[in-house]
Amino acid sequence: MPAKKTAAAESVETVELAPEATAELAAAEAEAADAELVVEHGGKTYVIPAPMDYPVDVVFADNDFEAVRLVLGEEQWQEYRRTRPTIRDFQQFHEKINLAAGN
Repeated sequence: MPAKKTAAAESVETVELAPEATAELAAAEAEAADAELVVEHGGKTYVIPAPMDYPVDVVFADNDFEAVRLVLGEEQWQEYRRTRPTIRDFQQFHEKINLAAGN
């Protein structure tokens, strides 16, 4: 005897997340997995540590420039500086790093 169908097929709705929500979700997943984060900016790719792996000196940074330099590490910081960024560009880059880290 064939199985009796008792429930109608459920519809599945796809929800698209806003870029900020996607970045926060990725940051939370990376932090939980202690994974490095990738930040794209100005056509370049920067790799930063998971937030719990930031150098402790970030806590004592006097300003955002120093904090970003510490998070990036000296080699990537110099690579970023070679792009001759403006203050506006730095603000955008800083925001991307913060979003990637879930801040």
